[in-house]
Amino acid sequence: MSIRCRARPSRTAIAAIVVGGALAAGCGMAEGPREKLQHTAFNFNEGLRWGRDADVLPRVDPAALAGFREMHAGWGAETQISGVEILQSVVDQKLDKAVLTVKYTWYKNSEMVVHDTVTLQHWERRKGEWWMVAEEYQSGTPL
Repeated sequence: MSIRCRARPSRTAIAAIVVGGALAAGCGMAEGPREKLQHTAFNFNEGLRWGRDADVLPRVDPAALAGFREMHAGWGAETQISGVEILQSVVDQKLDKAVLTVKYTWYKNSEMVVHDTVTLQHWERRKGEWWMVAEEYQSGTPL
């Protein structure tokens, strides 16, 4: 005759596992300015790629909106964005200004030739939120 004994974890052990898992997943940790910029810029540029104006336009500073619309005119219609990559992110010491180097890979439906364009996006943090305040052509095929 064999006797089986099952050990049950204590409530303390279960609580430790749950809390440890939550901490490992990053739950309960505040997002700092750099992480917030990274998150905001990623969503912004993916929104540009896929034509999601609801993700993009609210992050453009109102003073820069006309120039932004002009630079990105035709995107999603004649111009298709096949890729976007944030190459570099430089944040100032006060954590309230940043410059992102962004590469767009794109083509025009009428040409079907792939181009790369690199721009500099200028971002500012105001009241805890990041705003894209300017974008300028740096290299590659002009948009």
